[in-house]
Amino acid sequence: MEFTGNSFAHRIVRLADAASAPSVGATTPTAVPSAFERAIDHFAHGHWSEAFEALVSLADAGDREAARIALLMAVQGPRLFGRTFSASSSQRKRWQMVANRDYTME
Repeated sequence: MEFTGNSFAHRIVRLADAASAPSVGATTPTAVPSAFERAIDHFAHGHWSEAFEALVSLADAGDREAARIALLMAVQGPRLFGRTFSASSSQRKRWQMVANRDYTME
């Protein structure tokens, strides 16, 4: 995945790449990118609004990685991205719960 941007965003993209890497023995040569992969592609290319919108949908549906990134964007948007990303207080609380979900319960 091509990337130009700050080191924080670069780490997010590397995390997403590792999380979406095909498992050993996967044989789908033309796999369709997942919604998360598309969101991270927007993120990697600096399309913050599109990335946030896609991540919000996934986070609201309970995706832990999407919740972590959407929460980060909502809380640290002005400092890290130079803009504000809107999320209600209840969304932020839910995303925090989803992001902190015990990894062993999956």
